[in-house]
Amino acid sequence: MTQLLEQAFAAVSKLPQERQDELAQLILEEISRQQQPTPKKPRMLRPISKGSGYTDTSINHDAVLAEFIYKNKFNNQPS
Repeated sequence: MTQLLEQAFAAVSKLPQERQDELAQLILEEISRQQQPTPKKPRMLRPISKGSGYTDTSINHDAVLAEFIYKNKFNNQPS
């Protein structure tokens, strides 16, 4: 055990038992988190060749999406 860890344990041993348990739980969670496998490298995204035709989609995403759904919902209904 390192000197720093020994100092930490000595300091923690002076705390109330409830607080000792809280710190122990935090340490165990951190150790568990560090032992988990690292996530896979994300896939590289490529831009599509044909867009939606809207020039402001990133700014007005919700409005564009709602307009698209509304337009397609009412244009594709059977007569």
